Amino acid sequence: MFDDQLAARPPLLDPTDQEIDVGFDAETVWTKLEQSEKPPLQIHHLDTESKLRELEPPFVHVVHDVGPHAPYGFENGVFESTKEFFREYENRRPQLIDLYRQDCHNSVDRFMNVYNQLVERDLLDETLVAFTSDHGQCLGERENGGRFGHGHPMSPENVEIPVVFMGAGLPRGETYDTLLSGTDIAPTALSAQRGTVPEDVDGTDIWRDTPTVERRVRSDVWQNLEVTVGDHSAEISVYAACGLWNDSGGYVFHQKSRLQRLGALFFDDLCRGYSPAWRGNLSPRKLSTFTRLALSNRLKYGRPDFSDSLAFSEVPKDFEKGTHDFSDNALSDAQVTQLRDLGYLQ
Repeated sequence: MFDDQLAARPPLLDPTDQEIDVGFDAETVWTKLEQSEKPPLQIHHLDTESKLRELEPPFVHVVHDVGPHAPYGFENGVFESTKEFFREYENRRPQLIDLYRQDCHNSVDRFMNVYNQLVERDLLDETLVAFTSDHGQCLGERENGGRFGHGHPMSPENVEIPVVFMGAGLPRGETYDTLLSGTDIAPTALSAQRGTVPEDVDGTDIWRDTPTVERRVRSDVWQNLEVTVGDHSAEISVYAACGLWNDSGGYVFHQKSRLQRLGALFFDDLCRGYSPAWRGNLSPRKLSTFTRLALSNRLKYGRPDFSDSLAFSEVPKDFEKGTHDFSDNALSDAQVTQLRDLGYLQ
């Protein structure tokens, strides 16, 4: 993923199409890399970072914030690696939860700094602002097998995230009566920016439309791991699942064989970055739950008001490699080092 590059800049970030100023800020995540080497910028064909204060309207500005991410409560670079952080807190689950909560507050504070800049520049009413995340987090709950992290299992703790829209004359404090999806952000932003959404863009344009209360939202996860031994490396599938959800609950359908899934997940939780926290937090009941989750082909959460057969008919049965154009770029030594420190490479 981190060595992929889209065939071209996404329309939302293309300044030539709309004559807009484009900014991208990934400072809090990729602390050890030059701007041109930061994967999010490379993926989107961007060379340099910008701060909001450097942009003039009309503009599109993306802030890739570190968010509540290991090491919880600390800036990237304080610990040499994710594993070192969790060794420090391996038997201290309450402190880890407190640090994670503090990380959430820290991320909101950084967001509010950007928000307040829009207010001070008198730009808020003409700017659509979106605040969201790519995933939640397991924090050692028994229901998730004592697991820390977000790659697996697919559960409400991992898929339920905030999606908040502000500015642009929107009313304050209103809540949608239905679930939104991360796929709704791109069409909504495109619609607000240019009035139309390309036909090949997924999701619902909630700038001009309202999802139905009966809407079911899909979530997918595929967690691959590149393992290097000596001069040889191989990519193995650690976890893959599809889920379908609404406000009443949802179903998760695992892919791969039970044996393959169990072996890969035990390896992931015993050997990788989050492993000290999992081992330090483990109990017989949590281990039993972890094993049951790994061996189950189907999981049920809440009290979904739709059947598992309906859910199964609406999710893909297997993941296929996309046919869209993209290119692979070889990772530099500095990129590999930071990705290992962040726990993405083994």
